[in-house]
Amino acid sequence: MFFSNKTITNKLITTGSHWLITCALVALSLTPSVQAQTRKVKYVPPSNLDAPKVSVPGIKRSACSSIEITCLIALLPDLKVDQAPVPQTISEHPTIYLLTPKVDGRVYFRLDEDNGLPSQRKRIYRSSFKIKNEAGVIAYKMPDDAPKLELNKKYSWQLDIDDAENTRTVYGSVRRVELSKDVATKLATLTNPLDRAALLASSSVWYESLQSLAEAQITVPKNTEIRDEWISLLKSANLDRVIPHSLVLQK
Repeated sequence: MFFSNKTITNKLITTGSHWLITCALVALSLTPSVQAQTRKVKYVPPSNLDAPKVSVPGIKRSACSSIEITCLIALLPDLKVDQAPVPQTISEHPTIYLLTPKVDGRVYFRLDEDNGLPSQRKRIYRSSFKIKNEAGVIAYKMPDDAPKLELNKKYSWQLDIDDAENTRTVYGSVRRVELSKDVATKLATLTNPLDRAALLASSSVWYESLQSLAEAQITVPKNTEIRDEWISLLKSANLDRVIPHSLVLQK
């Protein structure tokens, strides 16, 4: 976790799966910071423009083109370019966020080492489990028994959700990086999750900047500042269609 040691968290995990939303048992430090009046959480893409073109498997962010919540959407930056940089994480087992319709079915998760072409990918992990939730934004943490992501290596993942209606599939990519010494030192001094999210997003770390704001919303659900920063981050990644929808818990 990237919260301070003062933060005690309780992960509400569905039995037999790794779907979660994290709720703090001790209130997060949300007192106004000196940055608060000027801070807007904005994602800055990394410069490693080595992801496959958006039209090929590896970054299929949506299972359909509809803006209605009848499809599966991965909350990954949609940069509208032919070559999109790989979203970055600082975690060995990052959390993936998705917008889903109401689901009562089974999930299949696959993780591959990505060496370039789809034919060269090597499957290193696969799991499946039951899921049941209302429509909205949900979270999936890569389980602890999955291989740890190695530094500076690109991975591709795939999620299939199979229910009585149909099967929906999204793909994504991830690269684990190490923060620079200056950024890591600064991050260690920040207790406000909004400031942490802003620093991570400006440092091209997508997965944890999104996670920080998602967890903060669950902890303080009616805090307008958190909501504003969440919207700011989604807009900076061209995920405007996610904005109207709330985070939901799995049953």
